[in-house]
Amino acid sequence: MRILHLDPDDMANPLSGGGPVRTFEICRRLARRHEITVLTPTFPGSTPTLERDGVRYVRLGRKLGNHGSSHHLTYLALLAWAVRQHPHDLLVEDFMPPFSATWVSLFLPRPRARVASVQWFFARGYTERLRLPFHWGEHIGLRAHHHFVVLTESMRQLISQRRPGAVCRVLPNGLDPGLFDIAPEVGRELLYLGRLEIQAKGIDLMLQALAQLPEATRPVLLMAGNAQDPAQLDHWLDRTGMRAWVRLLGPVDAAGRAELLRRCRFVLMPSRHETFGMVIAEAQAAAKPVVIWDEAPMNEVAGPSCVAVPPFDVAALSAAIVALLAADDTELLNRGLAARAFARRFDWDHIAAEQEAFYLEALEASRQRARA
Repeated sequence: MRILHLDPDDMANPLSGGGPVRTFEICRRLARRHEITVLTPTFPGSTPTLERDGVRYVRLGRKLGNHGSSHHLTYLALLAWAVRQHPHDLLVEDFMPPFSATWVSLFLPRPRARVASVQWFFARGYTERLRLPFHWGEHIGLRAHHHFVVLTESMRQLISQRRPGAVCRVLPNGLDPGLFDIAPEVGRELLYLGRLEIQAKGIDLMLQALAQLPEATRPVLLMAGNAQDPAQLDHWLDRTGMRAWVRLLGPVDAAGRAELLRRCRFVLMPSRHETFGMVIAEAQAAAKPVVIWDEAPMNEVAGPSCVAVPPFDVAALSAAIVALLAADDTELLNRGLAARAFARRFDWDHIAAEQEAFYLEALEASRQRARA
């Protein structure tokens, strides 16, 4: 089977998230039996093409002047043309800003086998922020797809409501098996991992919660990741008086993440919204409990040994932090080991096999529609 995968990001891009990692981990396993091409935007330092472990990457678009989003915009503009240039049996489309769906499928001959991979579904937020009807584009784009891969049960329910008759398969993200080899240890510092994006990641709420702790017992917070808006981060560090207790580490590689997970006491994941919550899964694999909001999908990814507090309740978050700080090392070790056992379900080999079966199912459904 020839698979053409549309990914709005590339794992070599310093600003990338977990989406392109999933693309690679799935595709490199399927490349043993199928021919796979991934179309991604360009980014500083990218090459026109690249092969990774049997997967061919082709970069589209370019930067226009100093426009930071031009890589992405020119990629979108070229997608329909590029898809026609690459013969394929199955088109896999990762949803991406600003409409979730790209609309590429609307310009292709029908019937055509295709699968939507839902790792971004926030067009409504763009509508509210930019005052443009991006959610209408999302609504139209959903109609182009019958088969959807989603990461959580809550997203399956949402897609099923928005796209009646859709065939949705819940296939979570997998984990680097090396995380399970980290020797359990109870540190003293708290850890935040991920993009330093104030609103979406709830960093303002986390800093407010920590600021409620007495200064004499307030722990150091390690924050690792790219700052999306450094000025906003500075604003909240000053507003909460937390600057003296925060260590900004910048982006870290896989080895750096593993070391931070090994040495921390527990992990804070205060995101207002996610499509999965990769940091939750990674922390559990490293035998560390995570404090989250009791909100889907984060509460699906977090096991029972993690701590879920009422959504966006700063006082409750502060109380949960105090309780875990006061817990003895044995309790935290036991919590961490239980979290690790829960995280065993996030296995790339199993997930890739299930996704391959779903691709074949979508391909056969397309052929049946063509014969009808």
